[in-house]
Amino acid sequence: MSSILTAASALRNHQSYMDVVANNIANMNTIGFKSSRLIFADLLSRTLSPGAGPAENNGGINPRQIGLGVTLGSITTLMTQGILQNTGRPQDLAITGAGFFVYHDGFQPIYSRDGALGVDAQGYLVSLNTGLRIQGWEAAEDGTVNTAEPLGGIQIPIGAPMAAVATTVIQMAGNLNASTPDGESIATTAQFYDSLGALHTFTLTFTKSGANAWSVSLDTDDATVNLGAPQPATVRFDENGQLVDPPDGQITFAGTLTNGAADVNITLEIGKIGQLESSGMDNLYVVDQNGRAAGQMMDFSINETGEIVAVYTNGLRRVLGQLALAEFANPSGLTKSGQNGYLQSANSGDPQIVTADGSRNVISAGFLEMSNVDLTLEFSEMIRAQRGFQANSRVVTTSDAMIEELVNLVR
Repeated sequence: MSSILTAASALRNHQSYMDVVANNIANMNTIGFKSSRLIFADLLSRTLSPGAGPAENNGGINPRQIGLGVTLGSITTLMTQGILQNTGRPQDLAITGAGFFVYHDGFQPIYSRDGALGVDAQGYLVSLNTGLRIQGWEAAEDGTVNTAEPLGGIQIPIGAPMAAVATTVIQMAGNLNASTPDGESIATTAQFYDSLGALHTFTLTFTKSGANAWSVSLDTDDATVNLGAPQPATVRFDENGQLVDPPDGQITFAGTLTNGAADVNITLEIGKIGQLESSGMDNLYVVDQNGRAAGQMMDFSINETGEIVAVYTNGLRRVLGQLALAEFANPSGLTKSGQNGYLQSANSGDPQIVTADGSRNVISAGFLEMSNVDLTLEFSEMIRAQRGFQANSRVVTTSDAMIEELVNLVR
């Protein structure tokens, strides 16, 4: 009786059904886990009669077939988005989107949605789960990232020094009140860094010397600084209050230091200073300057585009690198390799290495992606698996009883 073999195939495959459900439930709290779905397909049917088409006086006859059981049609990984859980830990990362973090085990890339990261003894960013180094691009000294370069591990140099940079440009803005009487002055305080990272303060004074003309002078109480005269020493504005002299909008001055630092050579960019007549609008101020003090790296953060930003004791920040993400044409075709990892397969397509752009793929620091297992669905699937197994076991029992009755006919 083929019914026993048919039911036996169903028993085997319903056991696989239960295995899939059990694995989904077992991983309900696994970071980045993607649940699986099993689909059955019927086996080849035994044809008793092929059927016949309609004749002149007779209708057609359908084929007569008896199925031979059930088989596994597919087991598909469901790559739907999991819920993000707030961990409050800055090195925990979650992806919103279709991308995967890229790790490397020394032989091949491993793709994962698990973004629980830490720093190992060599300073590399690694997975806390596997110890594998996460892949990306390290930045150049100026903080730029070249994503055309090959992927590699990213080191976080905690405690690394940031050299001091002497100030060479100070940008200024504001207004010199056109109604200021001749001989009266408007002053502001500015600062600059020397080549050793020491901060020095000086006073920049504009004194009205005539119609639309101002003389410029520098002064400092810093005993270590000897400032020279500014060049040019006079600035002029047109009848609309726009700076016309110097034409390049720059004043330069030099100086020497007694603390061992290199000589000072600074350009004041004053093109954004105007001369309008309005009471209370004498508001000269420094917009920006390019010097910095020395510092040491004390911490780092990762933003939504995957940039790793170092924080230094001098208050400055610098990009250390950027994390890479991989996208696949068919992510459900990836092969699970264990420990929250996936491998490329023949049907997943080649990985497309991209960066998080803040829209299609967003990296959230301080969060982890939870499993996408739906317990309500899994419990209903468990009932279906149990009832399917139970019903097919009854088919085996009934078929056995029928064979027993057949054997008993000779008694």
